[in-house]
Formats: sequence, C-alpha cells, structure tokens
Amino acid sequence: MKNDQPFKVPEDYFENLSDRVQEKIITEENPNKRLIQVLKPYFWMAASVVGILFIAKIVLINSVPSDYKIQQFSQTENTAVDTQSTSLDELNWFSDESSEATSDEIIEYLSDFDIDSESLLANL
Repeated sequence: MKNDQPFKVPEDYFENLSDRVQEKIITEENPNKRLIQVLKPYFWMAASVVGILFIAKIVLINSVPSDYKIQQFSQTENTAVDTQSTSLDELNWFSDESSEATSDEIIEYLSDFDIDSESLLANL
C-alpha cells in the first residue's frame, strides 16, 4: 500500500502555528478591552460628579439656618390663610343672606365693566 495523501502541509506550518494562534486570540480580545479602557475614565468622572453633587446637597440642606426655614414656613402658611379667606368671601357674596344691591351699586358695577344699558336690554 502506498501512502499517497492528496493534501500536503505547507512548509514550516507547525513551527509557526502557536504564534499565529496567539496573534488571533490577542486581536479578538483587544477590541473589547480597548472600549472598556477608553470608557473607564469617563465612568470615574461621572461617578465623582454624582458624589460631589450628593455631598453638596447634604451640606446645603444642613447649613440652611432654622430661622429661615421657620420664616419661609410662616409665609407659606399666611398665603394659605389668605387664599382660604378670599374663597370664603366669595362664598358669602353668593349666599342668600346677602342684602340686595342698590341701584347705585348696579350702575357702578355696569360702568366698571363697560356694559351699557342698550346692550343689557338687547340680551334680555
């Protein structure tokens, strides 16, 4: 039996094989490592900015004097009381207990809103 194989191995194929395999492994792993290595400083910068903002918020909340907080609260409370009293005045204006308006008050109201008697009679 003759040992003729149809395929031949190139010269020095097995001598360079390990070097070529190592080169391919390095080139396949390199793009992922490069991206991570490029983005790593930006991640650290973003984390440091978030940390600085967090610390600044804590410091500012604790450094506001309590007198300022009390004054701000009382102003808010006064505004709420004014709003409630205004709405109560409006409710009293519509109540049945109110006295009837005089003709002078009606004329003054109509003149304040530029309503003349002709347009008023036309709409009746």
